[in-house]
Amino acid sequence: MRRTVTIFFALLSINFAFGQGKFGKYLNSKKLALTYKTVKDNEKENYYQQYYWLAKAEQLKTYPHLKDVKPVVLYEFVKKVNPQNPTKKLDARGKELRETAELSLNQYFKNKNFENNAVLMYNLETYVDPSQGEYFTKVDPEKIKELVPKELFAFNSLNRKTQEEVTYYLWIDKKKDDFNIVDIIPKEDDKKFYASLKQYLPNYKFSKYVPSVKKGNKTDKTDVDFYYIMPFEQNTDNIEYKTTDFKTFILSQYRKAGDEWKGVEKTRK
Repeated sequence: MRRTVTIFFALLSINFAFGQGKFGKYLNSKKLALTYKTVKDNEKENYYQQYYWLAKAEQLKTYPHLKDVKPVVLYEFVKKVNPQNPTKKLDARGKELRETAELSLNQYFKNKNFENNAVLMYNLETYVDPSQGEYFTKVDPEKIKELVPKELFAFNSLNRKTQEEVTYYLWIDKKKDDFNIVDIIPKEDDKKFYASLKQYLPNYKFSKYVPSVKKGNKTDKTDVDFYYIMPFEQNTDNIEYKTTDFKTFILSQYRKAGDEWKGVEKTRK
């Protein structure tokens, strides 16, 4: 099963993002790892959770198409996809898994072996979610699509337990120096958009696949801030619509199967 999820959150400031808890001040997993000897027993869950988020974010950062994305953005994205799963009440098996994982992690930290490898990540996942032994939501960096360079990315996540896929769209708003995870398909309560769509293509259904996105005309001040979205081509009716904020959408043009494109506002080539 595949679906698209709508989640909206904004990075208000670096202080907000990294001001949560004692270990939130650390921006680098290596620096955090070096403090492992000073961590108290009642702090370990938050400590290893923070290390997990940082390690996953740094892993994403190594991919060429994400190298220009600010680390804080990837960090917040990882936190949203893999939220903390409190495990205050563990059964005997859960406690055993966590203790074994901690011993392995401490050996890495003691030897200053901070290479982000499969064994290290497995033990981190086991520690932060011992009831399952691992997070079931996985984001494959190699499948991340850059829809608009440095501005809009599509992240596919897979629930390894249910095999359900979810697509997250990460939009980096350069003007406000923040980011949002947005829905790229208009919500059902966008009555104006759907009234327009029904007028031209009453039976249109959105594709389940990732669409293509283009920026507006850079030489036209009235168009430059728009993102033009075209759903995946399936040899049927298709549309193109635009938005500046991924909240309000405007139908731009449409095409019935076999016909030419027709502009609703103006024809774009």
